[in-house]
Amino acid sequence: MTVPVNLTSAKFCAFCKYWWDPTYKFIQPNVRQMWYYDPSGKCRCIKKGLDTPANHTCQNFKCKVDW
Repeated sequence: MTVPVNLTSAKFCAFCKYWWDPTYKFIQPNVRQMWYYDPSGKCRCIKKGLDTPANHTCQNFKCKVDW
């Protein structure tokens, strides 16, 4: 199940460059600044060294999507 999200306001781990998802398996573009993501996804945060859910947030967020 995918959920739409606006990248100008959301800072979910699924869109963070520290969330290890090199194939972008859990995110997909829709239109400019609007993306879909799978909140049930889990990948390793390379900053924390822990598996974190896609809908998690933290103060280390750096957007990996160029828009």
